[in-house]
Amino acid sequence: MSRALVLLLATLIAVFMAPTARAEGPVTIVDDPAVLAALDARGFGFADVLGVDGEDGLKTLYDEAPAYHAIVETVASDVAALRADMKAGGRTLYEVTDGNVGRIMDMRWLKTDAARFRLVGVVNRLDRRDFAVLQGDRSCGEVRFIYRLAYSFRKNGKLLASRLPFNFNAVYSATPDADGGCVGVAGRWTPQLDESVDAGWLTGGPLERAGLTFKQLELNVQVVRFPSGQETEFGGQAAYLMRIFGIDGADISEKPLENTPDTARLSQDAALKARLAVYVGANLPAVDEG
Repeated sequence: MSRALVLLLATLIAVFMAPTARAEGPVTIVDDPAVLAALDARGFGFADVLGVDGEDGLKTLYDEAPAYHAIVETVASDVAALRADMKAGGRTLYEVTDGNVGRIMDMRWLKTDAARFRLVGVVNRLDRRDFAVLQGDRSCGEVRFIYRLAYSFRKNGKLLASRLPFNFNAVYSATPDADGGCVGVAGRWTPQLDESVDAGWLTGGPLERAGLTFKQLELNVQVVRFPSGQETEFGGQAAYLMRIFGIDGADISEKPLENTPDTARLSQDAALKARLAVYVGANLPAVDEG
């Protein structure tokens, strides 16, 4: 066999055996970096969640997006309160340190154009329709866009870039079909045999803007980290901050976390507290299993 023929066969085999972004069933998660970067550039960036066009560096957002500014100030207040509480307990925290001591989130990362929130995942949560029904919501579940804090800057001629454990989850409700059902909505998540799961397919199908309604912005961030040398019994320890924000233009509101008892309300309502105790006692095995 000639060398030219061998090369031709090798090329054909490589082409036909190369992995393609096709799905045999419904797409449940989008995590391909190239697809996510394309979505980010097509109107699904973090700045778009806040209604800001163009630059999405965090100093720009802090200055130009009142909702983001308010969220940052809320987080800063939470972090300051936690810091004071831990200091009172004898554990001082530091933003920058090379020592074997506790670290705390440096809030300056949220106000610099050296950082931005990058789209790192899109999740199909149409299964959340069950929860929506319980709340009288007729949507077909949710679609979630996950953004993670990332920085990139040059120092002494070197490019420094990484990500930080600070995540926003932009939650959108999926609009039902014209007949009020969800069959069509669910079907749009399954590509046909000749379709690939790329940005074009997503934005023209399951992520079409007309079918998504913003619901809330969820925060999950590691704000404190103690090294194993300081917390020897646990091999280290971390503290996380979780919040849910509603956004209405320039205004934000705080929403309760799911599956989290309203302790303030329970402390003021003895009957409600008793009902909760009865429910937990009667359903302990189910509660234990999640």
